[in-house]
Amino acid sequence: MILLVASEESFRDRLRLALERLEAGGDEVEFLEAADGNDALAIAEAEFPDLVVVEVGVTPYGGFGLTRDLKAMPDLACPVIVILERMQDEWLGRWCGADALVNQPVDPFALAEAARRLLEEDAAAAEEAAS
Repeated sequence: MILLVASEESFRDRLRLALERLEAGGDEVEFLEAADGNDALAIAEAEFPDLVVVEVGVTPYGGFGLTRDLKAMPDLACPVIVILERMQDEWLGRWCGADALVNQPVDPFALAEAARRLLEEDAAAAEEAAS
């Protein structure tokens, strides 16, 4: 389950279209959506997504603040991809705990590859912890 967080529905649609490429590898992907950070936190707490993709400009306190808050939730512990508006904000993405950063305009192949890598790493870590 992937939570897409972006202010505009059309941007969430583009993210979903890019991430549907994961299904080509045989994985079934379910999407949740939030238009702002408050909704995203509520959905994340209720649904425990496997991955969160956050647009940096999401309101009310920005994608960096949302990422920091998601990473501070001990029960959630899922990877977060931040979609940056400016390359120079990369350090902020790393500082807030983003697991991957993708620049706008979003390259759908780069986004799908980052998501695939993070989901595989997270699944491997969970499997290792269980054994």
